[in-house]
Amino acid sequence: MNRRKFLEVSSAASLAFCAAGPLAAQPSSEIKRAGLIGCGWYGRSDICRLMQVAPIEVVSLCDVDSTFLSDTADLMAVRQKSKQKPRTYRDYRKMLAEKDLDVVLVATPDHWHAMAMIAAVQSGADVYVQKPISVDVVEGQAMLAAARKYKRVVQVGLERRTTPHLIEARNDIVKSGKLGTVGLVEIYCYNSGNRANPPDTTPPRQPGL
Repeated sequence: MNRRKFLEVSSAASLAFCAAGPLAAQPSSEIKRAGLIGCGWYGRSDICRLMQVAPIEVVSLCDVDSTFLSDTADLMAVRQKSKQKPRTYRDYRKMLAEKDLDVVLVATPDHWHAMAMIAAVQSGADVYVQKPISVDVVEGQAMLAAARKYKRVVQVGLERRTTPHLIEARNDIVKSGKLGTVGLVEIYCYNSGNRANPPDTTPPRQPGL
């Protein structure tokens, strides 16, 4: 292909893409069946945001905390168009055994991310898992292997790495040296309430890949 022909073809393709852009960018109108594992603040925030940007029906919820579970089920019945209350589970294995979910959000405490995510892709669902992806490299490798083996789409909640104002702060304040030499960094974590923890139970064991 000569230069002139290349420019003609590429220009036409660019115009077609621009014209189709708004339509092409629209999500599928097919309603996806969604489930949430972990109904604390992050889990509720994630599933409500997903409801805003994609056509989903929240059909399943899982949490060991009965109050979080009940409150989130009530919230979903109010927020989603169908006004249907999702099924509730205390054990994510029972939820995933239904094998009827298109997408699963994992917002458990960090040390449960790997097992829940692996079980979700094994059940045939695509997954959004909150950060950090795992507590060590071995878990992360197992999660990657599972996503590839079962050919599922998996996203980790690290979207703040691409948030414009945080990138600007990093470049213009931290990397530019405006903070000077950083000698101490303090990090704090808050919980979602002062209620007593649920009783200890035997943790599930994840079958081999």
